[in-house]
Amino acid sequence: MGYTTNRRLQLGLLLILGLQGVIAEYGDLAGNWSVDFGQQKLQMVEGESQQVELHIYNVIPKDSSLNYYFMVYSKDDQLSDQKVFIWKEEFDILGSWKGLIDVTAVRFGYSTLEVELHSNGEIEIYGNPLKIVVLRSRVVDERVTTYVSAALALLMFLNLGTVLDMKRLAGIICRPVGPVVGVVSRFVLMPALGFGLGRCLWPDQWPLQLALFYTALAPSGGLANVCAVFLKGNINLSVATTTINSLLALAFLPIWIMVLGRLLYEDDELTVPFGQISGGAAALVACLAIGVMLRLCVPKTTRFIFRFLKPLSVVLSLCLVGLTVGLNWFVFLEFTWQVLVAAVCLPLAGYLVTYLLSKLLCRSATDSLTLAIEASVLNMTMPIVLLQSSQLEQPQLDLVLVVPIASSLMSLVLVIIFYGIRRCLGWNKRQDADGFDHKELIAEHESDVYQRP
Repeated sequence: MGYTTNRRLQLGLLLILGLQGVIAEYGDLAGNWSVDFGQQKLQMVEGESQQVELHIYNVIPKDSSLNYYFMVYSKDDQLSDQKVFIWKEEFDILGSWKGLIDVTAVRFGYSTLEVELHSNGEIEIYGNPLKIVVLRSRVVDERVTTYVSAALALLMFLNLGTVLDMKRLAGIICRPVGPVVGVVSRFVLMPALGFGLGRCLWPDQWPLQLALFYTALAPSGGLANVCAVFLKGNINLSVATTTINSLLALAFLPIWIMVLGRLLYEDDELTVPFGQISGGAAALVACLAIGVMLRLCVPKTTRFIFRFLKPLSVVLSLCLVGLTVGLNWFVFLEFTWQVLVAAVCLPLAGYLVTYLLSKLLCRSATDSLTLAIEASVLNMTMPIVLLQSSQLEQPQLDLVLVVPIASSLMSLVLVIIFYGIRRCLGWNKRQDADGFDHKELIAEHESDVYQRP
């Protein structure tokens, strides 16, 4: 019958069609009718509209008096939310209908253009819908997020470098039981927990499993060191473990990714961003060295940092978390109960397993607490970098970013709750000589200043 007047198709979330009907076997109502979309897949950007050439043909009802109509819709909410109806009277005598339909993208993700035949309460569904991919309209370049986040993290390490005790740090390095526990926890226990949890929660969705695995594998970063400050942990052990894990990541990440990609996910194209990881590790060491030099050479500057260490750490941490979350706010549209379970269970399991391992190796209460914090406070930036370097295509990459972001945020929330409980019960006190106490640090520093000639 030729092309009809253009129809605007606004597709949306249709968990239930709202129409009473029985699903009939395909071909019972109107023969082996078929649909031609003119293309195999439609790719769009948020806010974009495209026309789809729809051709429904070979509609031959067994009973010519049968009343029927076709409904075109999307069962997902990536597109706008109205359906199009094509009535029996619009088909020609050969059972054919052609028309142009405007499809408007609303939100990034995947959708399908479904076609159904309705007749007398029965429904036939076309088995090969048009696949639709909606990409996110990007406002800020991903590199901006990565570089600014890295700069904030390095400022945090510079801040922490000024409070390191070189004698205690040397003792930790000479007897590295604590850092070894941290390495085993980060690169053996946590990846195993992340992999097992991902397999249980998303058995058929390997991109989400990969996102959780990267989240468990990535070294904690400066947020764990800040948490160690507030919880009276061993800041020297915390910074030493973070630094060692960041350097060893250059060796362990390729090993794990090779095993993970080729044996578990049958994908040998996963890559490691060596440049960004090695550059970040080198910058971390440099910032810590600068902080130590400031403490030794510019005592007036470090005296200020001593007094305002906690506020400075909180400000830098909030800026780091706020930037990452603010620029990736869209990921929370994909928040599900599985994501919540993963975000809670991974840091909790990491804390408990690491604390138990530390106590089995006769570590002190302060060191055990510090190593458990180091394992359970999850990095937000490095998993995103690892996922961006993987072979995930858009919009799949944007869809899985919710896992590292939600897990990192939840690990911080759990630390805040833990800190509040310790403060309320009077437990948040220095337990031994290695516990961090900024008041004692200020007193020691001022004593050293006064004793100088």
